[in-house]
Amino acid sequence: MAERGEDAEAQGDEPARESVTARGLLRSALVDDQDPRFPIWLPIPGLALAIGWAAYQASAGEASLLPTALWPGAAIFALTTLATWFGWQLDID
Repeated sequence: MAERGEDAEAQGDEPARESVTARGLLRSALVDDQDPRFPIWLPIPGLALAIGWAAYQASAGEASLLPTALWPGAAIFALTTLATWFGWQLDID
């Protein structure tokens, strides 16, 4: 019985609560400094999507491969790599 009373008293004590901010949540979700910030595999999804889009446009006959790979391909590569990097930095489990 004494143990139950002690447990009830321990549960009654609430720890001091800190305010939760968006910045605090983001900082706690980021990968720690021991992980590499830009791993070697990170540009691969962007490169694959850019080449895939250029190949699709070339095979559909709408545009040739090289110009399509240069303009929209560069934007596709940059945006996909940026999104992949943010996803890598936010350690989402």
